[in-house]
Amino acid sequence: MSADADPLVWPDGSIYRITHSSADTGGELLEMEWELPAHGWAPQPHVHPRLTEDYQVLEGSLDVLVGGEWRTLSAGDAASVPPGTVHTFRVGSNPVRVRNVHSPALDFEPYVRRLCSAANQRDLGDLSGFRALLYIAVLVREFPLHSRAPRRVVNALVPALAIVGRRLGLRTT
Repeated sequence: MSADADPLVWPDGSIYRITHSSADTGGELLEMEWELPAHGWAPQPHVHPRLTEDYQVLEGSLDVLVGGEWRTLSAGDAASVPPGTVHTFRVGSNPVRVRNVHSPALDFEPYVRRLCSAANQRDLGDLSGFRALLYIAVLVREFPLHSRAPRRVVNALVPALAIVGRRLGLRTT
């Protein structure tokens, strides 16, 4: 088990510690341990076309959307999201600690590192605003293997949004 000397700390106080990096596993997986604050930020529903994402709650509880169904996971519970399935999560009124695994790792690790950095350096808040959307589009174009929006229309707009973001000088490094 590798210890991440540089955890990813998000603007809302969420902490992602990489416990097995893509390099550690030869790209087989990326494993993180998350510490998520009460009512913390969560990604918009999304799809991983070619990877499986697993959640295991270590402490507290976490609501996970898999397909069209929300489930509440408590300590010891787990959920697996098959490739191509719409999913997200949300944190309730108490903090939660979660083991999260993406397999294979694909390009999720550099994507999440750069997104966290941009969120902090560019004051992107909870990543729900238009400026954040432009940054995310730039990143998705740079790291295209891991995630997609659940709707084709949004995915079709990503290249144009990335161009707008770059023309406005938005950089993720």
